[in-house]
Amino acid sequence: MSDEITIRRAETPADYRACQEAQRSAWGLTDESYVVPVATMVGAQLHGGLVLGAFLPDGSAVGVSFAFLGRIEGRVGLYSQLTGVVPGWQDRGLGSRLKYHQRNIARAEGLAVIAWAFDPLQAGNARFNLDKLRATARRFVVDMYGPRTDALNVGTPTDRLIVEWETAAETRGAIDPEAVRELPALIDTVENVALREPIDRQSPQLFLEVPSDISRLRREAPALAEACQMAVRRAFLTAFDAGYRAEGFVRIAAGEVKRCGYVLRLEPLSVSS
Repeated sequence: MSDEITIRRAETPADYRACQEAQRSAWGLTDESYVVPVATMVGAQLHGGLVLGAFLPDGSAVGVSFAFLGRIEGRVGLYSQLTGVVPGWQDRGLGSRLKYHQRNIARAEGLAVIAWAFDPLQAGNARFNLDKLRATARRFVVDMYGPRTDALNVGTPTDRLIVEWETAAETRGAIDPEAVRELPALIDTVENVALREPIDRQSPQLFLEVPSDISRLRREAPALAEACQMAVRRAFLTAFDAGYRAEGFVRIAAGEVKRCGYVLRLEPLSVSS
């Protein structure tokens, strides 16, 4: 039950080891080089960073969040390296609880923004980050970590979106999926992954479709999954270079076909004095 879980800062060596074990389990890690060392977590915790665990009464952790101080688009904030929930404890709202606890602490400590990276092809993560949390993104990093061996990333380039989450109260409303149908598309369809170019800054909003289940696509049609990844990479790089920001993620019902993707909004040009 959720009421037996306490989300709090890690405090003791046992807490930090429990957070390490939660990290191994949440990402299916077999390579210890990906596990954040205890000394690193302690150092960050004592110097402006934040290590949170979702602890059970026996001291084990079923969720973990690790962040350190960083400079985000010129502002000092938290860079959240990882937030994850152990299998068997997912779909209970623990991810949200960890993120909001993280934001509340950051705001109380005078930090205006939190940033983190995620795989833009993971539709569930995209919806959580941009639709539920109302974070936004305007930076794309190609193959950010290089080759990895964990269950979620093995055999595929680690392209990442960097999202920014303001710690002040967010008032941006939800995006109407029906209105998205009328937006210009950056990619024809997931099945026909042709990038539409050039972007001429004439449309205030664009739609960038991604596969609804990239993990299944990678298993069943790896060539198509690779083509999708390359098209999405080019689309984000082109759109961000043209001044757009990813501000939402929507699912669109099209008969039995499930479609989903990002809504990008053109940011106003800055005026130099």
